Amino acid sequence: MSNPTITRDASGAPSVDFSGAEKPEGLVVDVLAAGDGPEVAEGHHITVHYTGWLWDGAKFDSSWDRGDTISFRIAYGSLIDGWVDGIVGQPVGSQLLLVVPPESGYGFRPMGPIPAGSTLVFVVDVLDAK
Repeated sequence: MSNPTITRDASGAPSVDFSGAEKPEGLVVDVLAAGDGPEVAEGHHITVHYTGWLWDGAKFDSSWDRGDTISFRIAYGSLIDGWVDGIVGQPVGSQLLLVVPPESGYGFRPMGPIPAGSTLVFVVDVLDAK
């Protein structure tokens, strides 16, 4: 299986190239850069920068585009399972590629700009965890 290719501009904002990538059946967690901070645990409040795309390459959300990080509690029931499964256990400072199948994402119902049954791709920079 081949993952999408991630590049970053001078500010660190990611972009994605899906050329030659094969849509996986399950969750993919690819550590683009390993952090050296404490490990994220379920229930931590974490701060991240992230961008999300549909598998067709359409960007649907980005903290980079808004110019600010986002902080939230990482726990099942408050986020999509793919984020919890992919981020918990990773050290702060990590940069992650998460490919989230519908079963670990928003499932088979539409959610805003995200169509039902979508495979989602995220680049997540884990900046802090408390």
